[in-house]
Amino acid sequence: MSQGKGSQELTRVTAAYVTSIVFAVAFLAACAAGVDGSTAIWRSVIAGACALVAAYLLAPPVIDVVLTSMARDEAKRRAELDAEEEH
Repeated sequence: MSQGKGSQELTRVTAAYVTSIVFAVAFLAACAAGVDGSTAIWRSVIAGACALVAAYLLAPPVIDVVLTSMARDEAKRRAELDAEEEH
């Protein structure tokens, strides 16, 4: 099943947010633990890269389920609204 343009954009945005949060948390945790600055940066980059790969693998099915559910609910709402207008 291929993704639509909107799903791809949501996946890209979700991956970016997850990556930035993981990078920040890893960096702050390393700094709080007293790790050297360059080591903290490298650990954060590695954690961010892992999060980016994981987000691109795990986010598309979740986003597709959410968008399908939203479309189904919208169709149901419109059908109920049309039924009310007929009466």
